Amino acid sequence: MTLRRLAQAALVLALACPAWSAPAPSSPTARAVLQPPLPVEDLPPQVERACRIWLGLGWPANLRPVDFRLPGPEFIRGSNPYGNRSGDLPAGGVYHEYDVNPRPTPTTHRDAERLVRDEAAERTWYTADHYANFREISEGC
Repeated sequence: MTLRRLAQAALVLALACPAWSAPAPSSPTARAVLQPPLPVEDLPPQVERACRIWLGLGWPANLRPVDFRLPGPEFIRGSNPYGNRSGDLPAGGVYHEYDVNPRPTPTTHRDAERLVRDEAAERTWYTADHYANFREISEGC
């Protein structure tokens, strides 16, 4: 079969079976909501605690998530890249994600609250619902 015939066959297949063609772009309504920035003290108290924890750890950046042991005994996970594949945060940032709430053991289920930080721009966002909505933390984190 010639290259031209292969291309024609692929086009016919794509038109006949749209589910097999390239995925359609997601609708604008499926994107996260960027809410107006707030200082950390106007967010739930666990966010301010998480900011203090991660600041104390130096906002580490790793290629994979790391469980950090805290006094108490508690563990908090984070420092791995956040891809921003949905484009909800500003383009061009290099983002890392951090848990908000410590857990009693590294194997304890994580909840949906996260901080996402662009260290170069020194900007941090809070999401209570695992990236469905973001609120930039304007100060204090």
